[in-house]
Amino acid sequence: MDETINHLLVGCVFAWQVWTLVLQQLGLLQLAPQPTVTHFLGWWRRSTAAIPKEARKGLNSLIILVSWEIWKHRNICVFDNKRPSVQEVLRAINAEGGLWCSAEASKLQELVFRLLPSRA
Repeated sequence: MDETINHLLVGCVFAWQVWTLVLQQLGLLQLAPQPTVTHFLGWWRRSTAAIPKEARKGLNSLIILVSWEIWKHRNICVFDNKRPSVQEVLRAINAEGGLWCSAEASKLQELVFRLLPSRA
């Protein structure tokens, strides 16, 4: 299969695993791309339409963040001969997401804090 942006971000098993784990953590597993999804932009549009309007900017930020980290990880694997690691991508998403929230990405922060189960 050709490696297109659609394949890289939603069509391959690696990306599907990353999206599933990230969205599951936020209680949004129903938004994870299914194996039949072949177009990233269509999936993104359907996902944002499926949640309340006040959470859409946060979800958009999350989708951009996760896509960026998948893309960077893919480049590391291709150009630096590293092995793909879902856990490395999840760590990078967590670290970068924390930086985005510190830099006033308020809608991403609202999405994460509103959806994550409270840690009592």
